Amino acid sequence: MLVKEKSNLLVVYLESGEDIEQQIQNIVREYKLIDAKITGYGYLQRMEYGVLAQVDPFFLSKILKEGLVTVTNINGLVDNRESSIMINAVDDKFERHQGRLISGIVVNSFNIILEIYKTE
Repeated sequence: MLVKEKSNLLVVYLESGEDIEQQIQNIVREYKLIDAKITGYGYLQRMEYGVLAQVDPFFLSKILKEGLVTVTNINGLVDNRESSIMINAVDDKFERHQGRLISGIVVNSFNIILEIYKTE
């Protein structure tokens, strides 16, 4: 992982084998982020995401996709040090995958931009 600081932005370059969610948590701790906006794109070899199945109590149906996935967009927030990311992706069979990201293992490259609103 390589992190470049630019004004109120952190530009994060992930490498093969890194987990998106874990790396974001590492950045939140290291940079002491409280609130931030998350955007990004790249390629995954394994992705687990959830789709809302029940509102009360809150429950996500989990879906595991293994194989090459092109992530066209992630959007999310770091809110009070907790991250939440929504993902839009397409696999090698051109099937779309959308939902709340649980985990994603990078293949080739993945770029994330964090727009920082508040730190400690």
